[in-house]
Amino acid sequence: MEFTHHYDSINGLRYHYVTAGRGPALLFLHGFPDLWRSWEPIMRLCVQAGFRVIAPDLRGFGETESQKPGTATAFDVLGDMIALLKLNDCDQVGLIGHDWGGELAWHLALLRPDRFAAIAALSVPYVPRGSQSLPAALRAFGPPDLYMLYFLEEGLAEQELNADPETFLRRVFYANHGMRPGPPPTMRLSANGRLIDALDEPPPGFAYPAHFDLAHHIEAFKRTGFSPALDTYRSLHRTWELTAGWADKTVTVPALYIGGDKDIVLNFPGMRECVESMTTFLPQARSPHIFQDVGHFIQLERPTETAALLIEFFAQSLPRADARSQRADLNPTCNERIYERN
Repeated sequence: MEFTHHYDSINGLRYHYVTAGRGPALLFLHGFPDLWRSWEPIMRLCVQAGFRVIAPDLRGFGETESQKPGTATAFDVLGDMIALLKLNDCDQVGLIGHDWGGELAWHLALLRPDRFAAIAALSVPYVPRGSQSLPAALRAFGPPDLYMLYFLEEGLAEQELNADPETFLRRVFYANHGMRPGPPPTMRLSANGRLIDALDEPPPGFAYPAHFDLAHHIEAFKRTGFSPALDTYRSLHRTWELTAGWADKTVTVPALYIGGDKDIVLNFPGMRECVESMTTFLPQARSPHIFQDVGHFIQLERPTETAALLIEFFAQSLPRADARSQRADLNPTCNERIYERN
C-alpha cells in the first residue's frame, strides 16, 4: 500500500498531507514535536480494515508552510481542516488527535460536529472550558521552570532547540517513552535554565521503534526551525478567548480517550480526574482505555493495539461506516517485535 502525497494551497498556506484507502474517512492530527509520519503504522492498519485515511503536516510543521505568529489557534486550524475535507470530497470524518493534535480535535468536534462525526484523543483528555486559559493557569499556579511556560516565551526556547535539534528530539522522544526507567519525566528545566540538559540521554542499546524515523524529524526541524511549531502553544490563550461563545457547550459526538499510564500529560495534577469524569461531561463518551507501561507517544509505542481500538470505535461510531473490524486479526505480538532492543 502506498500513500499519496498532496501539496495544496489551503487558506494561503502550502499544505502537505497524505491520503490512502477507500471507505469512511479518518483524519489524523499530530502533536509536538511530531509530524504526520508517526501515524503511518496505524494508518496502514486502518486502510486494511476498510477506512480512508488523511494525515496533514499541520501549520508550521514538516512540509506545510509556517503561519503568521499567533495564528495557530483551533479556529485557524478548523478553517484549514474544513478546506482539506472539501478538497477530498469528505462530508464527515472521524478525528484522531495526539498531544496538541488531541487538543485541536476536541475543539473541532465541539465547533463543527456536523463535519467531525466522532473523536478519538490520545494523551490529552477532554477538559471543560475553565475560567482562565491553560497558559494563564500555568503562570499562576505552575512551577516556573515547567517546559510549557518556557515554550510560551517567544524567542527563548527556539534559540536553544534550533541550535541542537538532533539532541533535543533524540532525548525528548526517549524521555517520554514508556520503556524509560522510573516515573514519568517532569519536563522541567535544568538548573542552568535549559530544557535539553534536563532530558535523559538514551542509554546504549536503546532502540527506537522500527517504524519511527527520527532522522526524518531531525531534518524537518532543521529546515523549519521550532518557532512555527511552538506557536501552537502560544496560540492556546487566544483559542480560549475565542471559545467564550461555546462555554456552555460540550462535545456531543461519540468520543474515545486512549492514554498511557506513564504519560506526563496523564500525570499532570487533575488529569486523571478529567479522564474519569469524561463519561459525565460527554454524553456519548466511551470508557477510556489506559495502556500500562506506555508513555506519551502512544501511537509509536502501541500502534497495533491502538489501531485495533480505533477500528472498533469508528466502525461503530461513524455514520454509514461499513468498515470491517479486524481487531481479532491484529496480532499484538508484532508490537513486541517492533520494540525489540538491539
